[in-house]
Amino acid sequence: MRTTPLQRRRDFIPELAQAHAEELAYLWHRRRAAIRSPALTIRDFGDLNERIEAHLEGLLVCGRSLHSIVGERLTLDDRDEVFAGALPLLRSGNIDAARSVLSSFAAATGGRLEGLRDALGVAPLAHTEATLRAALSHGSPAHAAAAALALASHRRLDPADPRLARLLDDPIPAVATQAWRAALHVDAAVNPIPRPYAAAISHDDPALRAAALEAGVWRSEPWAPNVIRKLAERGELLGLTWMSAVGEAAAMQGMLPMMQALPGPTRCAIAARSGQPAAMQALLDWMSDADPATAAGAGEAWTRLTGLDVEGERASLPVDAEADEIEREFAPEVRLPDAPKAHQQWAANGSRWLAGTRWSRGHDIGVSLTSVAQRTIDLEARWDFGARAALAGAPVFPPPPAI
Repeated sequence: MRTTPLQRRRDFIPELAQAHAEELAYLWHRRRAAIRSPALTIRDFGDLNERIEAHLEGLLVCGRSLHSIVGERLTLDDRDEVFAGALPLLRSGNIDAARSVLSSFAAATGGRLEGLRDALGVAPLAHTEATLRAALSHGSPAHAAAAALALASHRRLDPADPRLARLLDDPIPAVATQAWRAALHVDAAVNPIPRPYAAAISHDDPALRAAALEAGVWRSEPWAPNVIRKLAERGELLGLTWMSAVGEAAAMQGMLPMMQALPGPTRCAIAARSGQPAAMQALLDWMSDADPATAAGAGEAWTRLTGLDVEGERASLPVDAEADEIEREFAPEVRLPDAPKAHQQWAANGSRWLAGTRWSRGHDIGVSLTSVAQRTIDLEARWDFGARAALAGAPVFPPPPAI
């Protein structure tokens, strides 16, 4: 008796391929949120990238059928879903697949344009660089800024490009912000190109102001410390956060009274970012705050600085007086700190902590960043270390990824 060999119609399971695409979109969303995380480490970030690569490889198995699996995502408006459609097509190495992405890029706006820009910024440039350069030179401001950021992520953007200079002054804040993020990755303290920092930092758009100031810090602009100090003295959040990241111990002492006007969790996050012993002492007081969100924030900040656990009992956050029964029943919960335990930890370690300069997860990273500390500290603390080094004229590693 003989049987006829089965004829396989395809080398992949369509439903599984779609699951890979959905997971790719989800993981890209997480990766975007993780780049400057105060909780995740560089290893966590690497794990996210590895998971993204695994799902991408699962999609590339589709071969010539790939466009039928992910192509429809190029028409969506969700940034991460669009990315999950564009990246596999670009990574496939197929020139027609790349052209379909570039065609979508030319007509895209909003979240769709952002997703395509993200994919173009992390995929090989073999079939896309010429189009990106054309978009930078002749495209609309939105497309030119997206192209600039994609090219900058590959270190293929000329810092002296005249279109980049015009984009930095673009009247649309979202366009100018992207241009400043691109400049962050191509400008250097050596032979600096004049940039319109003052106009951008005085703008009323928070994202634009933040992007321009960050570019100035990483380029070691001599005016940056003074601008940060003035913004902090006015109680502006941008100045207070940057002062906590790069300011000296005396500056932290002066900031503490101004920080009292901030919401409790924000105040605690700034204290944690500073890493300074004065912040630890403030956190000990804030752990006993009547507001559970503030107390919980102080406990989390304490652990971020010391690496020591002080979690206590759970508590529900207050709800609005007009909240319905369901909102009251499912009110968000936080972990209040065990304040006596924190005081015991201070008694045992306070002299050592006071002798340090900047603490992160129990490591003093004020002067150097050991290999052990690099594996332990969070990403925000890592980039702040790099920003301080760059501002001092001795850069140790590049700024956070452009994309």
